[in-house]
Amino acid sequence: MDRNSFHLPARRYFLSHSVGAQPKSWNSAVAAGWSDPWRENGANVWESWFQTLDRFCAGLAPLIGAHAKDICPQSNVSSGIAKVLFSLPERARRAKIVLTEDDFPTVGFALAQARRIGYELVFLPGGKRLADPDAWAPAFHDDVQLVVATQVYSNSNVMAPCAEIARRARERGVFCLLDVAQAAGAVPIDLNEWGADFAVGTSLKYLCGGTGAAFLWAEPDAAARSAPLDVGWFSHKEPFEFDIHHFEYAPGAARYMGGTPSIAPFAGACAGQEIIAARGVKAIYAYNQALLDRLFEKLPEEAVLSATAAGGRGSGALIRVRDFDSASAALSEAGIAHDSRLGAVRVSVHLYNDEDDVDALAGALAPYL
Repeated sequence: MDRNSFHLPARRYFLSHSVGAQPKSWNSAVAAGWSDPWRENGANVWESWFQTLDRFCAGLAPLIGAHAKDICPQSNVSSGIAKVLFSLPERARRAKIVLTEDDFPTVGFALAQARRIGYELVFLPGGKRLADPDAWAPAFHDDVQLVVATQVYSNSNVMAPCAEIARRARERGVFCLLDVAQAAGAVPIDLNEWGADFAVGTSLKYLCGGTGAAFLWAEPDAAARSAPLDVGWFSHKEPFEFDIHHFEYAPGAARYMGGTPSIAPFAGACAGQEIIAARGVKAIYAYNQALLDRLFEKLPEEAVLSATAAGGRGSGALIRVRDFDSASAALSEAGIAHDSRLGAVRVSVHLYNDEDDVDALAGALAPYL
């Protein structure tokens, strides 16, 4: 679909689930949005840097079905989760937080800090059952404060029914936080329509934006009910008021900004956003799914450990091999970038992969299945 817009560190790059390939326009985007204005304006650079942050939010918004004003730049997903967690209003008898055994560990690490203030963590069993809305029933009890769902689970590639989870949570008065890190840029997302309260994600993976350019989305009413603990002058309604004795939360998602933001990561991330937007997330999703169909047709059914059902999977695959070390060496020899989870080969497809890549991957794996 588009190999020419990216630097590909391997002939066949299947690691977008870990780090998306770097756009060739990334350096110029960083220069235009961060270093050039700094060099040219010195301490008067802030207006230009604010424009860079605004450009990041505006570019991201249509890719996740959101309004730019409801997006707050973050340094990473973990920080965003912690900010949401410690901003929620105290509510009598709502002392449980529901997540799953399949969440990325950083999600659990961040949420576990809630035990300090009396919350209990409830872990739902993982696996393909998480695609079934009814498997989430324990999240909608009257003693639950927050349910956390991951749109695409990083190991299983299972896609959670986010819209239905958010709907049921809303009906039962439960806050809903979505992790879209493994979906943004490769799977359609419609935060405005789904009705969740919060979402977090990163530009690092399928958005091809690099590290440091994560994001927090907050539904306006949910944000208005919440009061972040991790604040700074950019969380203030009037950041340049400079009155140390007066603080008033900024409206909406901006209250989650905290202190002085980094600029360079968000400038660079705009390069990836432009490429993804030009191709369209729906088109990328259809393209990636066709590549996965081709891969799965070439593999024994029992070799695929991750989700295979069309419409219920992300862009990755976990493939069981008899001898991982030998299989990995063969893949590396063939110029196929990959990694491992649970002793299996983990790969993912994106817009810079093609049928040739998939055929080469399947051929290199065949002797080890």
